[in-house]
Amino acid sequence: MRAISLGLCLAASFGLGACASRAPAPAAEAAQWGGQHFLAWQDSDPEYRFFPGDSVDVTVHSAPELSSTAEIGPDGRINLPMLANVMVANKTDYEIATVIADAYARNVLVSPIVEVRRATLGPQNIIVGGEVNSPGLIALPSPIGALEAVMLAGGFRDTASREVAILRRGAGGGLMLRTVNLRDALRGRDGADALQLRRNDIVFVPRTTVAEINVFIEQYVNSILPLDQAMSYAIANAINNN
Repeated sequence: MRAISLGLCLAASFGLGACASRAPAPAAEAAQWGGQHFLAWQDSDPEYRFFPGDSVDVTVHSAPELSSTAEIGPDGRINLPMLANVMVANKTDYEIATVIADAYARNVLVSPIVEVRRATLGPQNIIVGGEVNSPGLIALPSPIGALEAVMLAGGFRDTASREVAILRRGAGGGLMLRTVNLRDALRGRDGADALQLRRNDIVFVPRTTVAEINVFIEQYVNSILPLDQAMSYAIANAINNN
């Protein structure tokens, strides 16, 4: 628990999973794919940031009658008792609690104590592009790896490489890249497809040349900051309509 003096704002961690840290991907791997684009890969889980479609439980300990559950709207805002249009998208639970405490302190309460927890999560989508039969936005049915994602996107085209790229936003919004050899995964080799996909990841299946990743980034990904739910739909629509 952490507290801030103005609102004594409490934010409870809701534990989306234990953090596991591994060494960054070798520099040679990123260089092969146009290394100037990418941050070093980090597997540690960042603090979860809430997106439109997620719901939060807001507990106002100093005024329990104001406690409620609210869904984040398409504009990234929530409506709360005696407050309207509070912007919370792309914030952590602690940051949301701070914003709400500040809003109540300005308008309604003296030294509010606010706690925010996850209620439900909205759609957990990834993007699969490149040499698959049905590229676009894919809903995560459960924790999956790159091979399952390709199968959900209709499988490989005949022209597809079996070495695919995983693109993920890192701290500060920069892109990280990791390659996965799905030929090994198809042969059943342990650990070949061990990277679990997260919300808003991009799985890119190139043709036989990995240099194609640079064209994909220029065409669909560059300048998309942050890669959030709305931008995921925009990229998926561009892929489908190209």
